[in-house]
Amino acid sequence: MALALCALIPAAGWSQQIIEPHQPGWERWFKLDWEAGEWRGHPVVKGYLYNASPKTVGDVQLLVDALDAGGGILAQKVSWAAGSPMAPFSRRYFVADAPLVDIAPQQPASYRVSVYSYSEILGPRGRGRGF
Repeated sequence: MALALCALIPAAGWSQQIIEPHQPGWERWFKLDWEAGEWRGHPVVKGYLYNASPKTVGDVQLLVDALDAGGGILAQKVSWAAGSPMAPFSRRYFVADAPLVDIAPQQPASYRVSVYSYSEILGPRGRGRGF
């Protein structure tokens, strides 16, 4: 019985599904300038999100990856970029929580920030959709 239970427990490096941005090619419309920091004792990433498109966007979410020294993903977190909507060719300051790493004693060597999702905001008669 004990052997059967042990077979059900995943090996080290639990198989978590990797989160990818919902809209590939986001780099064409957005630029990010950020740095790692701390806020009230918690790790964060903070900086500017630039809307480099001629469109107004809203519902922007950021994906923060905690990376090991080899660039492998240790943990991920999705956060809203406060202050949506963003006017065309504008920038917005953001502070996003960094993901906490559950694999002790590992700590992130670095972070990676990307745009997870966003919506295009059309005129009064339109509905939002990605670019």
